[in-house]
Amino acid sequence: MKPSTVYYYKNVKNPKAGYNKFFSMIAEEADVEEPIGIKIHFGAQNNDTHIDPKQLKDIKKYFKRPIFVESNCLYQGRRHRSDEHIKIAHEHGFDFLPIDILDGDVGLDYEEIEINTKNTKKALMSIGLRDYDNLISIAHFKGHIAAGFSGALKNLGMGLGSRGGKMDMHAGVSPRVNADKCTACGTCAEECIAEAIDVGDYAIIDPTKCIGCAMCIAVCPERIIRVPMRNRTANEFLEKVAEYAYAGIMGHNWWYINALTNITMKCDCMRIKQEPFMDDIGILYSTDPIAIDQASIDLVIIKNDLVNPFNVNLKTSQHILKYGEKLGLGKRDYVLEYIE
Repeated sequence: MKPSTVYYYKNVKNPKAGYNKFFSMIAEEADVEEPIGIKIHFGAQNNDTHIDPKQLKDIKKYFKRPIFVESNCLYQGRRHRSDEHIKIAHEHGFDFLPIDILDGDVGLDYEEIEINTKNTKKALMSIGLRDYDNLISIAHFKGHIAAGFSGALKNLGMGLGSRGGKMDMHAGVSPRVNADKCTACGTCAEECIAEAIDVGDYAIIDPTKCIGCAMCIAVCPERIIRVPMRNRTANEFLEKVAEYAYAGIMGHNWWYINALTNITMKCDCMRIKQEPFMDDIGILYSTDPIAIDQASIDLVIIKNDLVNPFNVNLKTSQHILKYGEKLGLGKRDYVLEYIE
């Protein structure tokens, strides 16, 4: 079987030219008159190693209606509601395109996509995704506390799941209340559409009624309702992310760009400043999400002696790619084509 092509722009001193080259290549295939969703992570508050928005500003030269698209995060913070999510995007410089938060004001707007995979029968995807035929994933390739190292797949899977979908990927069970800190204010019960919460001395979530929407996490004023993150094994979590990515590409045209710049050991979701652990490598482009993530990992390995924490995440990173290949998301076999 013919390997997938991954295009590699190496000039780290002029990344904007690389993005423009890839935008031009995508514009040759996409309908440039129609809306095109630009799936990107804006970075959490205090994070400054996310993709540099200044490098993307020429995108309007290639597409008539580019729109940044993203979904709200699961946990409490400035990105768990659309209004604050958009504000932080603007603060980080993503203010030159419209922004569409795909899962609504608080992450509850979703549709079920039937995929019938190993771990997921129906994926709870952000409903606004259905408004876009054409999309570009622009992913910052970096580390993650649970996903190893990733780019395109996590940008699609975790990035396109609704709040309930993110709950499904992380845990698949009901949120948990810290009874010792609960003030019994009743806000969670008032907002629970499944009527799964009773409040006495503290809030109690009935797992037989809970639908996993995670609305209680979003509205709790004390921020003491949490996701039991370690309920899934590491491999189950990775497989769920790949399955949601699979649901995310169904019925859509996707192109993938990975930025191998400011490569950190932890995700841009971390609300802290981070230091890259290696020099910039460049920018990759492909129509295959598996191939581009595999190439990203391989290039990091080549550039490092592996006497660093990357070793710990390497096996984790490969599992999601192997599983994604089995799902038919793409191929790990690729050829690099250098772009000037």
